[in-house]
Amino acid sequence: MVQENPPPGSAIVWRAVIAATAGTVIEWYDFILYGAASALIFSKLFFPQFDPLAGTLASFATFALGYAVRPIGGIFFGRLGDRIGRKPVLLITLLLMGLATAAIGLLPSYGQIGIWAPILLLVIRVLQGFGAGAEYGGAVLVSGESAAARRGLFAAFPAAAVDFSFVLATGVLLLFTLMPNDQFLSWGWRIPFLLSLVVLIPGMFIRAKVAETADFVKAKATRQVTRTPVRDLIRNHPGRLLAGMGINFVPNLSYVFQIFAFAYVTQKLHLPTSTALIGGVLSGIFGSVAALYFGALSDRIGAKAVMIGGALFCALFAFPFFMLLDTGNPLIIWAAVIIGHLGERAVFGSQPGFYIQLFPVQIRYTGIAVAREITGAVIAGPLPLVATALLAWAHAPWPVSLLVIFYGLVTALAVYKAPLNNPAQIETTDSPV
Repeated sequence: MVQENPPPGSAIVWRAVIAATAGTVIEWYDFILYGAASALIFSKLFFPQFDPLAGTLASFATFALGYAVRPIGGIFFGRLGDRIGRKPVLLITLLLMGLATAAIGLLPSYGQIGIWAPILLLVIRVLQGFGAGAEYGGAVLVSGESAAARRGLFAAFPAAAVDFSFVLATGVLLLFTLMPNDQFLSWGWRIPFLLSLVVLIPGMFIRAKVAETADFVKAKATRQVTRTPVRDLIRNHPGRLLAGMGINFVPNLSYVFQIFAFAYVTQKLHLPTSTALIGGVLSGIFGSVAALYFGALSDRIGAKAVMIGGALFCALFAFPFFMLLDTGNPLIIWAAVIIGHLGERAVFGSQPGFYIQLFPVQIRYTGIAVAREITGAVIAGPLPLVATALLAWAHAPWPVSLLVIFYGLVTALAVYKAPLNNPAQIETTDSPV
C-alpha cells in the first residue's frame, strides 16, 4: 500500500519538522561558528606570521575550502538519500559535523605546534564540508516531504534553523569575547566548539526517532527510485539543475551581509568585535522569523513572486548597505545588517519549498544537494575571501556592491525561468529500480 502524506499540523508532520530542524541547528551552529571565528580570531591563532589583512585572507581561505568539498559530499550523500532514504543520511552527516567541530576545539594553535596547526585545521574543515554537503538538503526534504500542504512553511523550518544557529553560534562566541583577551585567545575560544558535543547526542536521538518521508516511501513503493540519480539529473533535467543553481546565488549573500561585514566592521572601521557580533545576533533573530514568514507567504502568493522580490531588493540595497556601515554608528550598522539579511531571507525562506516543486522526488535529494553545493563551492565559500580581496584592491567597498547586484539579478532571472512541477508529482526516469 502506498503511504499517503499526513495532513499539515498532524503529530507525524511536526515530529519530522522538529527532527530535521533540531539537527540543522546543530549542523549549522558548527558551520557558522567556524565562519565567525574565521573573521574574528583564526588569523591570530593559526596564521600569526601574516599581517592582519593577509591573516584574514588566509583564514577565509580555510573557510572557502570547506565549501569546495561540499559538492563532493552533496553528490555522495545525495545519491544515497535518493537510493536508500533521507533518514539514514541525515544521521551520518550530523555525526560527522559534530565530531569535526569538537575536534577544532581541541586543536593546538600555531604557537604550539607551528605549521601543523593550519594544516590540521584544513583537514578538519574538509571533513566539516563533506558532511555539510548534504545536511541541509536532507533536512528540507524531511520537513517538506512529510506534509501534503503548506510545504512552503514546513520546508522553511530548516531555513529558520540556520538563522537560529547563527544567533546561537555568534551569541556564544560573543559571550566568551567578554573574557580578558589573553584568556580568550588562550583557551576561551575553544569552549564554543566543544559545546557541539553537548547537543550532538540528543540531536542524534531525535533524528533516529523520525520516520522516512511519505514522498520517498511512495516513490519506493511505486518503483520510481532510481539507481543513478546523478546521471538522471544531468541527462534528463539539465534545465532544472541550472535553475536550481541560479536560485542559490542570493541566499549566499548572507556571507556578505553577515560574515564579511564582521571583518569589514572590525578590520576596516576598527570597531569592537562586540559591535559586529551583536549585529550578527540581531540579524539572525529577525532572519529566523522572516524565513518562516516568507515560506508561509510563498504558500499563499507563490514562491516566484516572493523570491524575485527579495532578489531585486538585495540588488537595490547593495550600495546603501556599505554607506550605512561606513557611518560607524553601531545602531545604524545593526540596522543595515538586519535589513540586508531580511532581503536575502525572502529568497532563502521560500527556496526549500521551491526546490521541492522544482525537482522530481526520485532525484530530489541529489538535485538540491548538487544545485546548492556547486554554487556554494563556486560563489559562497570564496565570497568572504573575494570580498576581502576586492576591498584590499579598491580600498573601498564598491566592487563588493557590484558583486551583490550581480548575484541578485542572476537569482531573479533563474526564479523567473524555472520550470515547476506539482509539489507531489513523481516523474519516471529512464532507470527505475
